[in-house]
Parts: sequence; structure tokens; C-alpha cells
Amino acid sequence: CYGAGAGTIKSSNDVIGAISKTFSSLGGLILMFLMIAQFLAYFNYSNLPRVIAVALADLLERAAVPALPLLILFILVIILLDFVLPGVIPKWAIFAPIFVPIFIRLGVGPQTVLAAYRIGDSPVNTLTPLMVYFPFIVTVAQRYRKDAGIGTIVAIMLPYAAIILIAWIVLFVVWYALNIPLGPGYFPRP
Repeated sequence: CYGAGAGTIKSSNDVIGAISKTFSSLGGLILMFLMIAQFLAYFNYSNLPRVIAVALADLLERAAVPALPLLILFILVIILLDFVLPGVIPKWAIFAPIFVPIFIRLGVGPQTVLAAYRIGDSPVNTLTPLMVYFPFIVTVAQRYRKDAGIGTIVAIMLPYAAIILIAWIVLFVVWYALNIPLGPGYFPRP
């Protein structure tokens, strides 16, 4: 054991103390996971995702809006939400039960909705201070520029995020328009 060789662990009490110290910092994360799990469980138990999906799908079918502009709007909504809720999985867990059925009723496959979701989620990750890796990015930047902070990182990364977003949207529109498969046998439009 490294701890015994280094002299930091001399007894079983030292092992328990080290483990307790490590896990004490995870309390906030565990509480956040508990809150997210409870919200998702109650949200799905209430059948609100189905009710919202059916109501919105009916509205969009009556409006006769083409699917591609709605997918681009979906990408933009995900971008805005990424500043508030930067986690990929919690956002998808909340929005998939609503948006996947809506787009299926509009003739768009679930794989296309997921592709649009990932396009909206990925470019903004380096811009939101709520992202779990953001403090690490600031720390690395401060090695090279001592006065670097949140504003510095956002100012540097904003043009890159905008270019990546525009490129992803253009690629998505071309992919969708040409109906190129997103995987073996999975076309954007069934």
C-alpha cells in the first residue's frame, strides 16, 4: 500500500480517516443527484411529459411547420439551457420524454433528435461557468496568463464556440436535407 510506504497510513483508523476525508467532499454531489433523481421520478410519474408532448405535437401538426426549422429551434433552446444546466445527461433525461415523441409525430426519428440535441449541447460547454471542468480551464489558463479569469476564458472561447455551432448546424441541415443515414439503417427522416 502506498500510504503505508509513505508513512501517511499507520493504522486502520488512518485508512478510515482518509476515506472519510475523500468522500466528505462528495456530499454536495450526492445531494444534487438525489434532487435530480427525485425530480425526474416525480416528473415521469405524473405523466406530464406525455401530456406536454401530445399537446405540443398537436399544436405543431396543426401549424404545419416543417421539421427542419423546429429542429434548429430545438438546437437553439438547448444552447440557452446549457448555460443554466450544463450537464448532458440531466438535460437529456428531462427533455427526451417530451421532445422525442413530439418529433416522432412530426416524422423525425429519435436518432435525429439526439443528433440535434448534441449539436446544441456541445459548443457552449466551454462558455458556461457552471460546467464542472470550467475551474480547471481557468487554472490552466492562469499558468500562462496570471490575470486570466472567467471573462478571459469566455472572451477567448466565444468565437470558437460560434464557429463550431455554425459549422455543426450547416452540417446537420445538409445531412438532414440529403437524408444521409446517421447510422446503419437510421435515416434522419423515416
